[in-house]
Amino acid sequence: MAVVSDYVHLMKLRIDALLLLVAAAGYVATSGIAVDLWRFSLLMIAGLLGAGGASATNHYLDRDIDSVMHRTRGRPLPQHRIEPPAGALAFGVGLLGLSLAIAGFGINPLTAVMIGLGYAVYIGVYTVGLKRTHMSNIVIGGLAGSFPALAGSAAAANSLSLQAVLIALLVFLWTPGHFWALAYRSREDYRRARLPMLPAVWDERRSAIAIAGSTAIVALTSIAFFFTSAFDAIYLVVAIVLGVALLALTAKFIAHPSAETAWAGYKFSGIYLALLLIGMMADAILRIPL
Repeated sequence: MAVVSDYVHLMKLRIDALLLLVAAAGYVATSGIAVDLWRFSLLMIAGLLGAGGASATNHYLDRDIDSVMHRTRGRPLPQHRIEPPAGALAFGVGLLGLSLAIAGFGINPLTAVMIGLGYAVYIGVYTVGLKRTHMSNIVIGGLAGSFPALAGSAAAANSLSLQAVLIALLVFLWTPGHFWALAYRSREDYRRARLPMLPAVWDERRSAIAIAGSTAIVALTSIAFFFTSAFDAIYLVVAIVLGVALLALTAKFIAHPSAETAWAGYKFSGIYLALLLIGMMADAILRIPL
């Protein structure tokens, strides 16, 4: 019998937290110090509900492969803790509807559109369209994680700022290498489930090169953002320090590809993105030009 914690599990709150940070960065990088706390709070609530709804829907659609993979077989649906499984789908769609209502009526329609597009790409493009069929799954489907930044900008200014577009680009570029590192560590799991994630399809060496190349592009691109008009000195310092650390871990992985070095890179890349987003917000609030 399902309990509240099972439904909370469906929302994937750790992933939601990072997506909320992306949305916050999109908002603050657009607004600067002029943060409307009511709008920002509504953005966080709508963002949490929207991301949680997408995750719950994903749980429902992937319940068959989740039962095959060691990493996911303990989830509520494979363990039959939510019966019938359609309850998870209803929960996910309900959260999305509530999210869109809060964003559309409480903030503005553009914010609701960005949240809705994020859900549509994650569920329609990634989960249904590409995850089981093509190696480009996380490359294209990962675009879903970019929409919170655009929703943040929409909430702040009812438009899409350059800063938010660059944050969206950063998340888009960051996503493949991050999840490929996880898949590299769990590639036998992905093969067992017959999911064409790149490390489960390519050999170990080519997979390591792809992960390292993708990660290096993120570090270098984040530093290049300084040469736009979007960010100033604080961001540059943060981007350089974090970029050097990320490249160092990447070099260690490419020199000694293994489950352990892939896992270390995966864990740090999440920290990297979070700290870089915080750096962007600090830069927007303090504005110290070189």
